[in-house]
Amino acid sequence: MKILVAPNSFKESLNSLEIAECIEKGLKNSSTKFKIIKLPFADGGTGTCEILTKSLNGKFINLKVSGPLPKQKVTAIYGIVENIPVSKSDLCFKENSKTAIIELSSAAGLKLVPEEKRNPLITTTKGVGELILDSIKRGCKNIILGIGDSATIDCGVGALSVLGFKFLDKTATEIPLNCSGLNKLYKIQFPKNIKFLTSIKIVVASDVTNPLTGNNGAIMFAKQKGATEKSYHVIANAVKNFKKIVLKQLGVDIDKIPGSGAAGGIGGAMKVLLNAQIKPGVEIVSQVTNFEHYLKRCDLVITGEGKIDSQTLYGKTVKYIIDVAKRYNKPVICIAGTVTEDAKILYNYGVVGLYSIINSPMTLEDAISKTRQLVTNISESIGRTLLWK
Repeated sequence: MKILVAPNSFKESLNSLEIAECIEKGLKNSSTKFKIIKLPFADGGTGTCEILTKSLNGKFINLKVSGPLPKQKVTAIYGIVENIPVSKSDLCFKENSKTAIIELSSAAGLKLVPEEKRNPLITTTKGVGELILDSIKRGCKNIILGIGDSATIDCGVGALSVLGFKFLDKTATEIPLNCSGLNKLYKIQFPKNIKFLTSIKIVVASDVTNPLTGNNGAIMFAKQKGATEKSYHVIANAVKNFKKIVLKQLGVDIDKIPGSGAAGGIGGAMKVLLNAQIKPGVEIVSQVTNFEHYLKRCDLVITGEGKIDSQTLYGKTVKYIIDVAKRYNKPVICIAGTVTEDAKILYNYGVVGLYSIINSPMTLEDAISKTRQLVTNISESIGRTLLWK
């Protein structure tokens, strides 16, 4: 039996590569007869850089940059690929040119902010700009920027300031480069080398299609980033003001750009100020890793993520895998930390098994700390079931 193992990450626990390794180990514990192909998945968030860089035989760069909190420094990692073969993607990158693969979460991710310090009013994407600038200095002409799992709602002003943009208030003074500062924004000043910057091909790998403002906008994800009831009004006004200034200066309604509200607005800002292209991160990963090629040749797909419920139908990674598998009539097994009662609806979409890794009463903290062994154990059980005749 050929099994394609293509999980998403289990947030706050293991990334998709680690989950794939656990599933493989469990299956091998049950039998050495399985032919296993590991294709860890991501949607622009955690794991995107590692998956794409390894798939394309690139190299990793370690760089000390600004973290999401004021005065914080973190060591971030990004990838450089000498040349992405045209057959690997439809990103329209220039041939024979270097491509940087950058993950926002490496420099401005929620994982970098302790829960008690999470506050989207003060977090910044400055470190993301430092990664972009470093890659340009190393000769990269193309950039894939994965923007999932952010701790920020600064509309990318932190990152863009590093590239030479100035964000000014009514007194021509630079605003604080965070969400709070956006309320004072009056003018965006473009850098002198803007033609060079816009010649760099930037593809934003997004995990959502939300607009910037409104109830379904960037504010929709504010709570998980640490927003309080008191700060919601400030955040809503901040992104509205950024939208107003962009409309006034550029004549562009940023809310009409799908994904403009992703990662606190950095996707939309990159689009309107640097002419970036926004694409679903899961599709980029699928293209680059040749997902469909391997899926067509397997007998079964095993995927999963931290939680599987009816909302999985409206998600990105796991739903994408289920949809493609159904197109080729391949059965799917889902593994998750939590599987809710309403997840049964997935059986109507080609899923043949839903498995929770929880095997006894335990706290969320216990489950997170034991994820590696729990995933391995349930995968072994699945493997032994598959061997039954």
